[in-house]
Amino acid sequence: MPDAEKPTTETPRTSLVARILIATFLGAVVIAECLFAYFWLPSASEVAAQVEQLATAAEAEAAATEAVSPAAATAFVEVDLGNFTVTNHRLPTEATFRTDFHLFGTVAEADAESFKELFQRHERRFRDLVIMEIRNCDVKDLEDAGLGLIKRRFLEKSNALFGRPVLQSVIFADYTFVEL
Repeated sequence: MPDAEKPTTETPRTSLVARILIATFLGAVVIAECLFAYFWLPSASEVAAQVEQLATAAEAEAAATEAVSPAAATAFVEVDLGNFTVTNHRLPTEATFRTDFHLFGTVAEADAESFKELFQRHERRFRDLVIMEIRNCDVKDLEDAGLGLIKRRFLEKSNALFGRPVLQSVIFADYTFVEL
């Protein structure tokens, strides 16, 4: 017990030296970070110049896109893909939904005739595909204002059905979704 009661005079001194060493180390780290930021990171004027250069390049690209001939903008034709009424009964929730819509698609003008032939050949399978996709959708997807997920699914599945990507986009007209 006598060793425990003996006061040590070295503890405060060692503690003070350790604190000074820690403060010196932290100060050196902060100074090194400041020097790094000053010498290697770009200044505000350099960043502003880069942003202006990127904005100028974006404007030039937009102008080049607008300069494309108007024929390229009208190179697509709309095709009628049919009227659909799909009633879906969800068993766990005992909810019934009805979805009515008229479906159109856009096809490149050059592919319009071949699409008509493909569509006539696969029309029943296409209708089945659309009905199955609507029935497999979540309610939140059917309530989405843009119907983006459903459109992408239709495009992917229909182009796989046709054997090549002839359908460019899908357009919903007269769309209603009602819980019965």
